[in-house]
Amino acid sequence: MRRKGEKVVKSRAEWRRQGQVRKIKIVMTVILVIICFSVAAAALLAWLQVRHLFAPPAGAPSSGAVSSQSGELPVYDNSFSLLLVNYAKPLDPGYRPELEQCENVRVDSRIAPALTKMMEQAKTDGCPLTLAGGYVDAETQNKLYQAEVERLVAQGRLSRVRAENQAQSTVGKGGYNENQTGLAVTFSAGAGQKDFASTRQYHWLSENSVYYGFVLRFPKNSESVTGMSSNPAHFRYVGTDNALKMREFSMCLEEYVSYLAEQSGG
Repeated sequence: MRRKGEKVVKSRAEWRRQGQVRKIKIVMTVILVIICFSVAAAALLAWLQVRHLFAPPAGAPSSGAVSSQSGELPVYDNSFSLLLVNYAKPLDPGYRPELEQCENVRVDSRIAPALTKMMEQAKTDGCPLTLAGGYVDAETQNKLYQAEVERLVAQGRLSRVRAENQAQSTVGKGGYNENQTGLAVTFSAGAGQKDFASTRQYHWLSENSVYYGFVLRFPKNSESVTGMSSNPAHFRYVGTDNALKMREFSMCLEEYVSYLAEQSGG
């Protein structure tokens, strides 16, 4: 009888231990599910935050729409969009932009849709842009250049040769300046704003201009490549696809044109 009783007691203890093990397994499973769910939720939240940082701003074309731009913005061949003019590469004397009045300046009519759309969106976003400069013919450009040379010489600190070199890097000679292309514009934040780089308008353009095909033409630390001093207010149309790639590669126009030539074996 004793042995039999002992056997019954032992079976019940074993049953209790097995029940406790099952409970522990259930609790551990629940904890594991909660941990997995928390990790997945955190990963989703992080992804949404990163996606928000790199997403195009409201009102700007998406990267996919930009490539085709069907019904949005016109697309042009690179022979037009990437026309390069600088101190070492003069504009073809036979080049004639198709000029159109845009506010108080003239630009090539082919960039007017993108420029107008960009300025409308900037205004909607609370960063209204004012056009301070556009197309300048070669004769007028030369007058501006000569006037700057005379101003620098009159200050008495520079020789004429040094004054000419400095004027070329800030104003530029006629025919050696992209103002003659009609593809470049200079912006202003309005009266009283001297340092454009510190304005909301500049920061808006830095973030959004590429979606409309415009890039900062003379960025900092590119003076040795562009031959021009940095100018935060001067933007150039290159086409949306090119603008997005130039920002991705951190290239100025000279570097990007050279890069494409190397890629094509030209």
